Amino acid sequence: MNTGYIAGILSFLFWGLIAIYWKELSAIDSYELLGHRILWGVVTFLIYFMIKSPWKNLRLCIDTKKKRVNLLLTTGLIFTNWFLFVWAVGSGHVLEASIGYFINPLINVALGVFILKETLRPRQKIAVGFAFVGLLILLSTGVGRIEISILLAVSFGTYGLLRKKMNIPSMEGLFLEMLICLIPIVVFFIYKETTVGLTFFKISVREQVLTSLAGVVTLIPLVGFNYAVKKIPLISIGLLQYIAPSLQFVLAVFIYGELFTESHAYAFSLIWCALIIYTFDLVTAHKIQGTANA
Repeated sequence: MNTGYIAGILSFLFWGLIAIYWKELSAIDSYELLGHRILWGVVTFLIYFMIKSPWKNLRLCIDTKKKRVNLLLTTGLIFTNWFLFVWAVGSGHVLEASIGYFINPLINVALGVFILKETLRPRQKIAVGFAFVGLLILLSTGVGRIEISILLAVSFGTYGLLRKKMNIPSMEGLFLEMLICLIPIVVFFIYKETTVGLTFFKISVREQVLTSLAGVVTLIPLVGFNYAVKKIPLISIGLLQYIAPSLQFVLAVFIYGELFTESHAYAFSLIWCALIIYTFDLVTAHKIQGTANA
């Protein structure tokens, strides 16, 4: 199988299960935790760069005006997505945030078809149809402020599109994005420390260690995602993305005891049917290609 598919699947599996880790850091408010994700992400990258020394690749990321402009755009999109998610959760719009991640895959499919001119095979069209109907069922349960869901989906979908079209290395590009994001985070940390004090210095050593790992936890799926969007069609990214919110919902219901309704059952049955059909189509196409190349 194409390494891009493997990277994408592993990334979305990671995102689907990462709620277990974030639950351990519930003592830290969402905005400060977002700051730690970016701060420790930059630190993690610097350690990696001291070992690998990919300074030439970093220069390649900003050697033209177009690359610099696109890098600022992708930075703005990923920071907006992260910040909006944190704000939505903290403001009682968890449902809207959740629905956003179910809309996002279809946004990616639409961008792949209409912007990148990618094509859907017949079985893939059926899979998209199942996923679309499943999403409609979720929306029919009442979403609240739908603009939050749409902005979350569009910001991350557009981020994936731009990263796919940008001719820059995945790791180095992500480092520069996080480095730019670090500017407002440092301002926020200084303000909070001089007013009420950072929570990081008030929690246990165990929680401080877990917080320090936030950079690694943030980077692992993002690096895999950025690698995947370079290697496989955006349509494929869109359908694989349903892995993450589906796993998140399974955790919410069976581990954390959140509400599971009949509508959820119908919606998730359709979404997982879409994933099964898509996976079957992918495996079949791979076997046919292998036979043709033999």
